[in-house]
Amino acid sequence: MIRSTLAYFFAGLYITTVSPIAMLFAWVSGDTVIIYRLARFCIRAAGWIAGVKVIIRGAERIPAEGPCFFLSNHLSNCDVPALAHALPRDFRALTKKEIMRLPVLSMILRKCSFVPVDRRDPNQARAAIDRGAALLRQGFSFLAFPEGTRSRDGHLGEFKKGVFVMAIKGQKPVVPVTVVNSDSIQPRGSYRIRRGTIQVVFHDAIPTEGMGVSDRDRLIELTRGAIAKSVP
Repeated sequence: MIRSTLAYFFAGLYITTVSPIAMLFAWVSGDTVIIYRLARFCIRAAGWIAGVKVIIRGAERIPAEGPCFFLSNHLSNCDVPALAHALPRDFRALTKKEIMRLPVLSMILRKCSFVPVDRRDPNQARAAIDRGAALLRQGFSFLAFPEGTRSRDGHLGEFKKGVFVMAIKGQKPVVPVTVVNSDSIQPRGSYRIRRGTIQVVFHDAIPTEGMGVSDRDRLIELTRGAIAKSVP
């Protein structure tokens, strides 16, 4: 419990003190690279304090060049930090609209072109998918959780079709990702971060070039099959 509290305290202090500097640099330079670099340092330092290690497998399967759409299973609040640590390039993401109400964090996410989604509003959700597809076409990598929420029992939930429509409209390769053991590090609803190891497994990229929206079910099947290979 002490490690968890120290990790939270460090992350909170780091964000409130370092974020203004990073944002100022990003506004002046027009480049968000420093935000990602400082965020990764914060994540790795907080993980070290909490006693969490991340092992990366299959990184050689990620295309060497160009943007990718990383689609991962979702087990825990630790998934996003683990993936931010593991992904070899900066990324944008779909995020719950509630996150955009957090004062400092929302400012950073907007600067980095994260896309808020209101799943209760179909029109806004479709607009978010179109915005994400446009960012993919512009050359930005993306991260999303096709289940839409964290698994309650470790099993893969139903995959939502929206992110696959986005992948097809963006015409960029999908890279399936399996996060393993993050739910034992921080179970759903738990404050405590337990010591342990999270594995992030990258699978072979699935090309979407030439696919149409009618191919979304096939893309779902291919992505789900790849992710399921490494789910215990």
